[in-house]
This record gives sequence, structure tokens and C-alpha cells, in this order.
Amino acid sequence: MRIDTHAASVFLQGTRALKVKQAVRYPYLDYSTLLKRKAACDEEMKINSQFAPQIYRRVVPITQGSDGSFSIDGDGVPVEFAIEMNRFDERQTIDHLAEAGEPDRDLVESIADAIVASHAVAPPAPIESWIKSIPAFIKRNTTAFRTAACFPASDVADLDEASQSAFSRARKSLEQRGRQGHVRRCHGDLHLANIVLIDSKPVLFDAIKFDAGIASVDVLYDLAFAMMDFIRYDRHSAANALLNRYLKNSAIERLDALAALPLLMSLRAAIRANVLLARLNQASRQDADDMRSARKYLNSPAG
Repeated sequence: MRIDTHAASVFLQGTRALKVKQAVRYPYLDYSTLLKRKAACDEEMKINSQFAPQIYRRVVPITQGSDGSFSIDGDGVPVEFAIEMNRFDERQTIDHLAEAGEPDRDLVESIADAIVASHAVAPPAPIESWIKSIPAFIKRNTTAFRTAACFPASDVADLDEASQSAFSRARKSLEQRGRQGHVRRCHGDLHLANIVLIDSKPVLFDAIKFDAGIASVDVLYDLAFAMMDFIRYDRHSAANALLNRYLKNSAIERLDALAALPLLMSLRAAIRANVLLARLNQASRQDADDMRSARKYLNSPAG
């Protein structure tokens, strides 16, 4: 079985999964050469073994022998590299569970606890880079939406104006939170497809590895991705329970910064739509589904 994303292909067989980087280049990542893909695999192992050691095994070469045959971890010349992982039940990722029905409150609270725990050990990150990244995210999303011409121009303009205005209002609070130590090297990609139940416990996996700057954010921005995704599946109660449990069990200061949450969730929704648009035409059978999902993210209450 094979699963394709915008930047990788995952091959599933038995209890093993092999993740191979695609030879692609985007504004936010570059896997265009074998050397860069090898470095990306090494970095993914380094980052994700901290979040999900029960999933990530090692980086293995895919080699070609003198007879032209290919092997995994063979003696020939490496022609590609893969991340070898323990396979989990793909039906147990939280996006599938949220799509099937309202998640159990105990499950949502255990997800919040897992996120709290990840933030508690995440190292501090530079404040200035995080603050400067927000208008850059807004500009990048707006440019991508205008270039793709998939959404009404008036909607794109309204989103851009509302995002810039919200950032202007929230900037001081976000800067203060940075000085209080809430900007950290987080998971960075906490949509619900990157959280899975293993032995009835939520495990965060597939963290951002190609750009530490993208994952060096306010912890509320990390949390906002999962909240936004629950809302995208119309699971508003789950989003609310996730936030309440997180606030209860984490050292949150200056709760006035919660006023920035609509902006942070909107950014996450726009970025998710942007990623889906980038996948268009890579696999024509997925184009219609990706476009529908992109529109839903853009039109969701969080978008």
C-alpha cells in the first residue's frame, strides 16, 4: 500500500512503513537532490524520535546493485533514502476519528495532555523570528491564493485585510508572551492527521523537520492547529475541551493573549489550504478531494 503526501510517499507492508521524500522543491522546503533528501531524513529521525520513539526506527538507504536490482539497506550504491518506521493503524489517526463522530472527552483531554507535555520540554526559541514570521505567513498565503485563482478574489482580499488587522491588535500580547518564554521549538504541524492512538494513548508524530523556524512559535500557535482541525470537522465541543484542558494543565500567563487565538487558528487553516493547493496536479485522482478540502479550510469558522 502506498500513501502520497505533497512531499513524500509512504509504503506500507506488514508491520513496517518506509517513508521516501519526493524530489520536490517548494518555497518552504527543498528535497530536489539526493543529498538534501538524506539530510531531511536524518533531521526527521532526530526530531520525531523525541515525539514518537515507538514509531521511528532508523534511516535506511535504498541501493542499486551492479545487476541493476534495488534493495533496502543493501550493499549497492544508495540511490534514495527512506525513514523506516513501525506501522500503526492508519484508522486510528485523530482526523479519521473526528470525521467518524464526536470524539470522546477523555480522548480529547489526553490529546491536550500530550501537547502540554511536548511543550513543557520544548526548548525556547527566538522571539523576533516568530513575530516577523506572522506577516510573512499572511503574505505567503495571500500570494498563493491569488496565484492559484481557486477562490473568489474578494474572499482572498478580505482574509488578507482581516489577518493583518488582527495581527496589529495582537502583536504586543504575543511579544509579551515571547518574553515570558512561551515561544518554543514546537511540533509545528499538529493537525489531526499527525496524532495517532497507539495502545489507547495519543502520540504526536511527523513534526516539522525541514525548517526549525516554522516550528519555532508560540505554544498557543501549536495548539491552534489541532483546535482549528477539530473545527474543520465540525467538532466544536472537542476544540473547546482541548483548549480548556490545555489551559488547566499548562503554565499559561497573560490570558488576554487568548484574543489572538482566532488569528492563530485562521493562519493554520489558511496554511493547510495552501499546502493542499500545492498538491494539485501531483496526483490527478486526488485533485478534486484536495480542492474540496482546501475550500473547506478557507471557509471554516477558523479560516
